[in-house]
Amino acid sequence: MIGIGIDIVAINRMAETIERSGDIFLRRVFTPTEIESGKRCDHPAAFFAMAFAAKEAVFKALTLSWEQGIDLRHIEINRGEVGQPLVRLSGQVERAAKEKGCGRVEISQSFETDMAVAVAIAVEA
Repeated sequence: MIGIGIDIVAINRMAETIERSGDIFLRRVFTPTEIESGKRCDHPAAFFAMAFAAKEAVFKALTLSWEQGIDLRHIEINRGEVGQPLVRLSGQVERAAKEKGCGRVEISQSFETDMAVAVAIAVEA
C-alpha cells in the first residue's frame, strides 16, 4: 500500500455551491462524464458531494500537492458494471501516481442525509 486518504463533505454545502455558481463550479472540478452522470441521478448534490470527497481522498492517498499542478478533473470517479466506484487517473495525477509506484486506487463511498464520505487506498503496482 502506498497511502490511504479519507474525506467528508456536507451535502447541503455542495447543493448551495452548485446553486450559487452553477456549471462554473462543476466544470472546474468534474469531468464532462461526471457532470452528465450527476445530473442524471436522483440526488445530484449527494452524487457530487461523494465524487468530490472521493477526489479529495485520492489526493490524500497519493500525498499530492497543489504545487504539482494538480487538476481535480484528472481524478475521475466512475461506476463499474455492478455500481462499484472506480477511479481513473489522467494528466499530472496519473504521472505522480506512477512515480510513486501506484498501480491503482481503490475507493469506497457512502452518504447519509447530510454527509458524504469517501476512502481511497493507493495500491502498489
